[in-house]
Amino acid sequence: MSPGRFTIFAAKWISIAAGLAAGAYLLWIGYVFLASEAVIERRYTLPSSLIAASTDTDAIKRGRHLMTIAGCFGCHGDKLEGRTLTLASGMPISSGNLRALAASYSDADFERAIRRGLKPDAKPLWLMPSETYAYMREKDVEDIIAVIRAMPPEHATPKKLAFNWRARRAIVAGTLVPNSPEADEIVMPVDEGPRYEGGRYLATIACAQCHGGDLKGQGYAPDLDIALRYSRPQFFRLLREGRSTHGWLPVMSPLAVARFRDLKDYEIMALYDYLQARKSLPPYVDPDALLPRRKPAATD
Repeated sequence: MSPGRFTIFAAKWISIAAGLAAGAYLLWIGYVFLASEAVIERRYTLPSSLIAASTDTDAIKRGRHLMTIAGCFGCHGDKLEGRTLTLASGMPISSGNLRALAASYSDADFERAIRRGLKPDAKPLWLMPSETYAYMREKDVEDIIAVIRAMPPEHATPKKLAFNWRARRAIVAGTLVPNSPEADEIVMPVDEGPRYEGGRYLATIACAQCHGGDLKGQGYAPDLDIALRYSRPQFFRLLREGRSTHGWLPVMSPLAVARFRDLKDYEIMALYDYLQARKSLPPYVDPDALLPRRKPAATD
């Protein structure tokens, strides 16, 4: 084969290879878009709700306390006007203007957003840490909604969520998932019995976002068995001032000022007692669960 014919032959196959590569790339782009779109557009089952927010002053005051320690103002802003946050994928996302949503959201809509991470159209919320609020008491949810209803309404168009290419790839890879947990996906701190239930409840709504649903730590946040190193006065100082036994903590200190300083003394004591029991006592077993079950009587 002459050099000229070889050059033409090589150029032909290079063109074919480049075309195949371009086609494969376009197919991959199409797959990522369609696969991520299926997750983005997924609808979940909307559970029924009997939530009814109160207008009582005490309920609103208590709701503000719960929203403070649970971190609601940190994400949605001091006036619940919403903030722009950034997902791990680098995608900016709005936490939602709750005062604007109050015009169209029913109390049931707010409850499903808080405890199930679902919008009224049954689509998921991508940033709401609903797994830590899934078992929040109904009265607490009602008091939180009461705070939203009591604030001056705001007329603003909700920002539409736009997924960039990096976010879509993260969805397909499974590293970016909506926070709309099913019941069997929710991890809870170990149950230490009725005596410690108040502290366990506080740990769930106030600590689990950073330390994990089982409080065993995740990312930069350690296992909360670290509480065993603190005396009761030291634990109070940790939550009120953000100071550990070794000094200031770069993450905990701002959280103590913004959230945990609002904890009542009895709440800190309950939380401390639970965290101590969590590592020093075996998990609680309901005595009724140990009783033998009677077989149903035979019928003719």
